[in-house]
Amino acid sequence: MAWDSTYSSFGLVKVDGKRVLIYKDRTSYNTLNVGEPVVSAVWAGGELNVSLASGKVRRYSNAFTYTTI
Repeated sequence: MAWDSTYSSFGLVKVDGKRVLIYKDRTSYNTLNVGEPVVSAVWAGGELNVSLASGKVRRYSNAFTYTTI
């Protein structure tokens, strides 16, 4: 199941150590537990690209599925 479009439409993600907070609106968010130190996260269409401190980039198509690019 893909991300709800309201997340990518709102467009706000916040890096918090090994997690990414994905906002739906000003007060509601979901937490993506990555398990490795996160450097940055950015929306690319309907997918979330998460850059890790190790130099890898994970593309999350939903909260549970990613591919390493």
